[in-house]
Amino acid sequence: MSTQSLVLRHGNSEQPACFATGGALPAEEFLSADEKKLSENFKFKAKQESFLLGRLAAKRALGALISEPDLRRIVIRSGVYGQPLVDHPHAGAAQVTVSHSHGLAVALAFPAAYPMGIDIETVAAVSAPVVLGELGASPAELSWLVSSGVDEATACCVLWTAREALGKTLQIGINGPLGILALATIEGTGEGRWAGSYANFPQCRCLAQAQGGRVLTLAMPKDAELSASLRLP
Repeated sequence: MSTQSLVLRHGNSEQPACFATGGALPAEEFLSADEKKLSENFKFKAKQESFLLGRLAAKRALGALISEPDLRRIVIRSGVYGQPLVDHPHAGAAQVTVSHSHGLAVALAFPAAYPMGIDIETVAAVSAPVVLGELGASPAELSWLVSSGVDEATACCVLWTAREALGKTLQIGINGPLGILALATIEGTGEGRWAGSYANFPQCRCLAQAQGGRVLTLAMPKDAELSASLRLP
């Protein structure tokens, strides 16, 4: 498990944020009593492991943000759309966004005044025809798929994670037609990196990166920026 301290800048404002990644569970206990009961109710080991990795990443990010070393004191509950809700006496307006894919979990803790959402997907697990059938791709996205020079599976991961990340930012998930979360523009910003704007939510933008067979995408306020790129292991 690794953590990365960041600064979120918006105009003249600077706020702390923290990114955490992890693919192995520690020996020490990190769940609250209620979370432990929830974990024990999973019927399938893979689902339980994803839950545990996600909780651990979220608590590591939050723990670093609010200076809480005892992760059992940080309780994360699920909202009506499955969004994580933070319960801790010193959390204030801190929020966290979480994602996991095939043994790796990522989480970003941030101030609630600057809503953000994160999503990670494993390229090898993506069926491009299935994704394209579900996306409701915009003309701009279809044009980028043809002209970007990116392999189809990775490109579909970028478009999918952009929607997932925005759904988490808006705290609505991906309920309803996915086309409403489509990108209006997308352009390369470096090797394996892209930036995009949203067709129906111009107040938001996304930053995507491909690394190690995965695509990680962050959705955030259009005029906000982080002090550094998110680092994957």
